[in-house]
Amino acid sequence: MKRKNQLFSLLAVVFSAMFLITTTSCNQSKLQITVSLTNAKCPIDMGLAGSIESIELGDENVIYTIKLNEQFSNIEAMEQNKEDIARSIVNSMSNEESAQELMKILVEENFGIEYVFIGNKSGQKMNVELLPEQINAILSTPTTAHEKLISIVKATKVQLPMKVDVVTTMKDMIIDGDDVIYIYDIDENQVKMSDIDIDVIKANAIANLANVISDAAAGQFFQTVMDDKKNVRYRYFGDKTGTKLEYVISLDELLGIRSNAN
Repeated sequence: MKRKNQLFSLLAVVFSAMFLITTTSCNQSKLQITVSLTNAKCPIDMGLAGSIESIELGDENVIYTIKLNEQFSNIEAMEQNKEDIARSIVNSMSNEESAQELMKILVEENFGIEYVFIGNKSGQKMNVELLPEQINAILSTPTTAHEKLISIVKATKVQLPMKVDVVTTMKDMIIDGDDVIYIYDIDENQVKMSDIDIDVIKANAIANLANVISDAAAGQFFQTVMDDKKNVRYRYFGDKTGTKLEYVISLDELLGIRSNAN
């Protein structure tokens, strides 16, 4: 059974990475210069999540046009849950030093931010806007690692269920005690639960995590998990028998993988 660890590429994490790129690219005092110089670098690859196609200065907002990889993003679900998506953006931005620098410029010049998301296959669009007063509130209200993780999980849940491969569907994602838990259904018409070697799956997942953690978006997600001192648990259920298989990648294992990846 093929696993796709790329599922870790979560929307909420993309937002943090976008601001990191923008403000490191040109830390200027004038918003117009900042936007112009950064837009010249577009498209900006955001790893598995997609790419920033353009950054423009509108009449009231800085406008980000973002092409999302629809293998991992459901534009229609996002459209129906704009409030959760906006909250996820806020929480992702709040503790990023580089994001705070850009936000200070926006507040000074009374500009908001508008995100235009476009599906890379369907071409479907949706917009999310942050007003200047919302940005100002972000600057004065830091977000904890746990709050940020909760926001990421909520932003992921609105897009579920999500097909991972021909036999695996991600049905839910929760935080339970010390674990972030991914919950999957296995199509038992395709594979028998008794044929799945969960130890082999875990070994393959750990082997692939070094590359996943190096991804622009996924690396930020795992950093949040580690900052909140959580393990990651993967739980599989047979869709007919309800048979359960699971494994855990502990916080210590995650820290070791990150250390080896750097």
